[in-house]
Amino acid sequence: MKSLPDHKLKLRPIKVEYLSGSTGDGTAEGNNAAWACECGALLVGRCYFQFGHQCHTTCTSCSRTYRVTADAKKKAATVVEGAA
Repeated sequence: MKSLPDHKLKLRPIKVEYLSGSTGDGTAEGNNAAWACECGALLVGRCYFQFGHQCHTTCTSCSRTYRVTADAKKKAATVVEGAA
């Protein structure tokens, strides 16, 4: 069986916007993102599912909700709290 080449992920910083008005930093790759909830829990999410459905992430520690927004190329652009 022929193995597929390994590709290095191109991680990039994105902004996290909290309802309190403060901001934080997240990391994105493609349509996926990782960030810290305002309570400190680490979260992951994506800006859309395969068939174009929107999705959101709920923190299991404090129940805050977040949505990863997409840019024109459907790549993760920002994370917004309370946008679910």
